[in-house]
Amino acid sequence: MPEGDSLHRLAAKLGPVLEGREVLAFRARRLSDAAARSLVGRRVVSVTAKGKNLLVRVDDGRVLHVHLAMHGRVFVERPRSAFWAPPRGEPDMRLAVDGAAVVGQRLPVLRLLTASEERRAPDLAGLGPDLTASGWDEPEAIARLRALPDRAIAEALLVQRAVAGIGNVYKSEVCFLERVDPRTRLSELDDAELQALLRRASALLRANVGDGPRVTRRSLGGSRLWVYGRGGRACLRCGTPIVRFLQGAPPGRSTYACPTCQPARPARSAGGARP
Repeated sequence: MPEGDSLHRLAAKLGPVLEGREVLAFRARRLSDAAARSLVGRRVVSVTAKGKNLLVRVDDGRVLHVHLAMHGRVFVERPRSAFWAPPRGEPDMRLAVDGAAVVGQRLPVLRLLTASEERRAPDLAGLGPDLTASGWDEPEAIARLRALPDRAIAEALLVQRAVAGIGNVYKSEVCFLERVDPRTRLSELDDAELQALLRRASALLRANVGDGPRVTRRSLGGSRLWVYGRGGRACLRCGTPIVRFLQGAPPGRSTYACPTCQPARPARSAGGARP
């Protein structure tokens, strides 16, 4: 699934194409013909990302909400000649402006919301602080994570109502860089540790908003990632084989960790809460 950096990168790419331009044509499989026609003639005000959500706002206050989930894709088509024609097949969405069209394929979420509907939508209004954005609310993020005391930290970091933007790659990378076992329960972590995890996640997300492949490990050679996708291979810090295991509700999500760099915490005695 695309993570927060990918959506912010996509919004930055689409902004210059759409913002300030009139919608000349719009088709969408998940919307009625009347709803689709109602966008024609409207002017795009902004294209932004919120967590893993893409939001295209128009001048009457409505917003086109797109979520890519695992396999969705949004891209820009431009005519290459007078004989240019769109590719065959009907996409989930095509929004045309002067000189270009924004096309969406395999979109599980595509809806047109009024301002009041957006404020009431649990999957948007209920999102936690967006770690890819500047000025995110750190105390709020920690408080929302604290509401999940029995979750393993790697699972909790994926809960978008707690903190928005982190996906499967970053959860493993952040836990490795902060030397935290991904299976550690939130109740075992103090606020300073949560703060360090969140700040690291935000820094990585923001560093990867620009062009180029996602990088969490700066090196002249070798892997761009520390542990993700490297199950069975040597840890780039200590040489211990990286382990892969599943976390979360079945079928679970892959997590990668180094048993040496991220040792399991000893069991607490009864009443022995961390400070």
